[in-house]
This record gives sequence, C-alpha cells and structure tokens, in this order.
Amino acid sequence: MTAYLIDGLAYVFRSFYGMRSMSAPDGTPINAVFGLGMTLQKLLNEHEPELVACCFDAGADTFRNEMFPAYKANRGSPPEELVPQFDLCRELAARMGLATVMAPGYEADDLIATLTGRLRAAGHEVVIVTGDKDLAQLLAPGVRIYNLAKDDWWTAAGVPGRMGVRADQVGDYLALTGDAADNIPGVRGVGPKAAVALLAEFDNLEAIYADLARVAALPVRGARSLRGKLEAGRDSARLSRRLVTLDSAAPCELEIGQMRYRGAESAALDEFAATWGLQRVAGRVRRR
Repeated sequence: MTAYLIDGLAYVFRSFYGMRSMSAPDGTPINAVFGLGMTLQKLLNEHEPELVACCFDAGADTFRNEMFPAYKANRGSPPEELVPQFDLCRELAARMGLATVMAPGYEADDLIATLTGRLRAAGHEVVIVTGDKDLAQLLAPGVRIYNLAKDDWWTAAGVPGRMGVRADQVGDYLALTGDAADNIPGVRGVGPKAAVALLAEFDNLEAIYADLARVAALPVRGARSLRGKLEAGRDSARLSRRLVTLDSAAPCELEIGQMRYRGAESAALDEFAATWGLQRVAGRVRRR
C-alpha cells in the first residue's frame, strides 16, 4: 500500500502568494485556505490514496532555532492576512477527512521523515508531496517525491541528474553550499560546483574534513583556495549539517491505521464550507 505524506505548510504558502485575495462571509482572508483545499481535492481525486497524512509546522521556533537563532530569521513574520489562515488550513484538511499532524518544536519535514521511516518499516511505499528539495535526502527505494504543482516525480535515481549528488549526500551538499531560503550559512565561498566535486571525491562531509590536504588536487576551479575556505568554515559546515538533518524520531502520535482515508464526514465538511465560503472546495470531496 502506498502512503501519501503532504508537506502542508509548503502548499499553504504557495496558495497564499499564488492566488488572488479572497474573503470569507465575515471578511476573514481565505485565499490560502481555498488554495490548499483545491490542492488537496486534486490530490485525493487524481491519486485516490489509501493512506494519507498532512503534516504542518507547529510554530515559528524549533529545536533548530536553539542551535542557531538566525535559522529562518531572514523570512520575517508571516503577512497579517495569512496568520488567521494557518489554523483554518489545518482544520480544513481534517474536515476533508485527512489525518493531520504537528509537533511543537519540530517542522513538518521532521514529521515526514519520522512517518516515512515507520511506513517503510511496515512495508508501505511512500510518496512525499512537496516541492522542497531538502526532502530529497529521504529518497530511497520505496520512497518518491511528488511535486504536485508541477506534476513532477522525483526518485533517488534521478537526484544526481538534478542536484549533482546522490540522495544520501543532499544533507552534506546543503551543509557546504548553505541554503539561503532557510538562512543556513554553509561554507563561505563554496558553491554548487565545488560542493559536487568535493562529494564526488570524498563521499561525505566528515571524509572531506578528515583529509583536507587532498582538496587542492581536485579538478575544480580555485581548488587551491578551497582548502582554506573549508578550514575557515569548519564549524559553520558542521552546524549547517545539523540544521539540515531531518529528525526521524520526532514525537508523532499518529498511527498508521489513523492514516487510512475514508472520505470526509459530510455534515462537518459542509458546515465548515458554508461558514468560510468554501463550497467549491467541498463539492468534489469523497464522503463517507
């Protein structure tokens, strides 16, 4: 059986910034709620998942902020119009019949990693519904990524062609290059080409730092100065590696049996849809 794990917050933000302004009957902004609902409706109708869960972030601060207070600090506070929509998005997913999960101090990515491990151990295949490249580190036999917005599928075999490294090297790659979207520093002066060359030669971050003397001989532009950049950025690289590592043992009480999709409970969904002006979302959702 194939389980679908949805990176809920990614589609909340995509909907908010990609859709025109919309308001509920009481004036509350609902463009993100509507967009997420249509996204979930499309997934449910086109793929008919037997097991599905929608994972959300619980709040701004996580254990990564304790390690590095500047983590994601570049994003600032969410727009005022989006704030009231977070809870509505989670409630809509639940009213549509999806299992929903979040854990204080952890991100949706950690929950996806945790559930992926449990599902694979139980013999299920996993589809991670996201457009986030960070989750490529979870790709392996039996685990795929589906970017619903682009109708694009990722497998572990395809990661080298997209990123230049294997799926199991994605965390090391991001530790070297950093990730501006999450304010992860990486190693100053090390870009994608250098990171790919380093990992092709040394396989992982620890192996690079165990044998820096060989870096100068790499067939990459600026190899001689690269060793110095790596030495200067040693602490930053290791911090960045911890920041991008997904916690596959995040606290998650959701049981696999609770992920079975049976459809929405009609009265609950219709009441929610009427209150918030989401009848179009509710119209094509499978009912119990």
